Amino acid sequence: MHPDLEKLVSRGKIDSLTAEQLELLPPGTFCQHKSWGAGKVVDWDRLGVKVVVDFEDKSGHELGMKFAAMSLIPIEESSFLAKRYASADELKALANSDPVELVKLVLSSHGDRLFLDKLEELLKGYVIPEGKYKSWWEATKKKLRENMQFIVPAKRTDPLELREEDFDPSQGLIADFREARDLRAKVKAVESIIKEINAFKDHQDNLIELVAEISEIARKGVKLQYAPAVELILIREELQTKLKGFDSDNGQISTAEILAADESAIPGLFEELSLTRLRQVLKSFPDAFGEDSWVEKMLGLIPACNLRSIGEIASYLDSAERKADLIAYMENGLQQRTITSDSLAWICRERKGLAQSVFTPTLCLSVMSSLEADQLNDEGSVRAANRLRDLVADDNGLIPDFISGANINTIRNFASRLVTSASFDELTRKSLMARIIKLHPEIQDLMHGREKVQEDTLIVSEASLAEKKAAYDKLIKEEIPQNREDIKIARSYGDLRENFEYKSSKEYQRVLMKRQGDWERDLKLAQPTDFKNPDTTKVSIGTIVTLDAVGGGEPLSYTVLGAWDSDPDNGVIAYLSERGNAILDKPVGTEVEFPLGDGEMKRYRITSIKPYLG
Repeated sequence: MHPDLEKLVSRGKIDSLTAEQLELLPPGTFCQHKSWGAGKVVDWDRLGVKVVVDFEDKSGHELGMKFAAMSLIPIEESSFLAKRYASADELKALANSDPVELVKLVLSSHGDRLFLDKLEELLKGYVIPEGKYKSWWEATKKKLRENMQFIVPAKRTDPLELREEDFDPSQGLIADFREARDLRAKVKAVESIIKEINAFKDHQDNLIELVAEISEIARKGVKLQYAPAVELILIREELQTKLKGFDSDNGQISTAEILAADESAIPGLFEELSLTRLRQVLKSFPDAFGEDSWVEKMLGLIPACNLRSIGEIASYLDSAERKADLIAYMENGLQQRTITSDSLAWICRERKGLAQSVFTPTLCLSVMSSLEADQLNDEGSVRAANRLRDLVADDNGLIPDFISGANINTIRNFASRLVTSASFDELTRKSLMARIIKLHPEIQDLMHGREKVQEDTLIVSEASLAEKKAAYDKLIKEEIPQNREDIKIARSYGDLRENFEYKSSKEYQRVLMKRQGDWERDLKLAQPTDFKNPDTTKVSIGTIVTLDAVGGGEPLSYTVLGAWDSDPDNGVIAYLSERGNAILDKPVGTEVEFPLGDGEMKRYRITSIKPYLG
């Protein structure tokens, strides 16, 4: 025992058990406390019977020797916590240059196994800045999954684990497949096996066994999880091509068999598969349905397919020299008015390619009819209409191509429907109309009446204008940039087909962009006022109006203010509101009607008008 500790024991200052523990914590030793984190023993204060420790955020901290012996755990100088205390800058550099090595250090210092919350607790704020941890972890997680020495959990409730140094990657890859809990996870596991196929150069028999195992799992799962089961078969077929001398004709279930067994499920399958897998499925159609029927079967799926799938079907038919069948199908759909929004979007997108022959001057009217109809239909139709709408709005050359060669009656019809369409916001309508007017100035009269209404000024209070400007500044400086960052982070999660965060962020981006356009228009039209000296010969902006119920009932009192001033509980209404618009410009004695809460109309008479004094 250390002489200093022996003296303290002999004097009865500490007990022998405390001395034994303290002997593991001499000055200069790195240590850990569950509340104060990592630290380093600075001194034994024999007079005060204390241990002095420099912690990360608490230097020169004194602990009673007995408490120190019970609460401090010695740690190796090479451990993560010791390095975090002594060499934080080196760890920060490692986090940028080799994040996998940093995670390996953390795991090896904690028994090769940590839950993600604990990992975050150890790194965030110490090695990784708090605001950057989420994006750092998402990027690091991808790299960890590429390294077979790590077992990366699919859920935060499962631990992140480090395998032993002599670990056989081929065994780990097969273990990952067998441990995967669902079919999609098994697909990803097989993808990893294919990527690391060289790890099996001495273990091909294991892969042959795995192929049979995959087939059986897919066969059992196809009724409950159709799309993942088909994808598992597809990835199995790809794996088979990597095996030398493998007999693929051995009675295993094939993609063609699955397609033929349940045609109704194919459109949903198309939506879920990646482009690579979708192309594999299309190649299986001749085997699934025979040379006499496969083209008809494939074309029959188009009404239920989205734009991406239609594009792939068209490309496959073209490569199979069946383009004529495709064009005949599209022409028939246009004639019968049964063509879908996604099919119209494909024609527009391929107007100078595969669909050139069906891109006629009257197609613009079919597009408007489809957009108008789909707004009233189910959610799937609305999504298809949105894809067509976005194509019309974003493709700057589409409008000129639409009206090139069209007669003036078709152009006026198209423009008239466009200018009143609910499918586009006001700014987009103006932009699209500008493209038409640039080529045909003679139709500008269609915009005249609508522009007059839209370009009227908005009378607003100075306070509401300041609030709107503040909200607009927050939108531009905070909400839109944050949304872009959210999209960036969500995209890093991968697999955009099932990425809810990405889809949600993109949909919110659309909301923000529309809000930006609406607010910019409103702020441009806004005219602030202090509501002084209103015209009280009639209801006008800045007046207080009293109304008596005709036939008996409670009277009403409204203060009519600006377009953005509304406080119904206190009787303040905007002049553009339903009730504000109903009484505006009406003199005393005029009778008006308002709908009550139950929808019933109630009649009132204006009995007085006086100025609002603020």
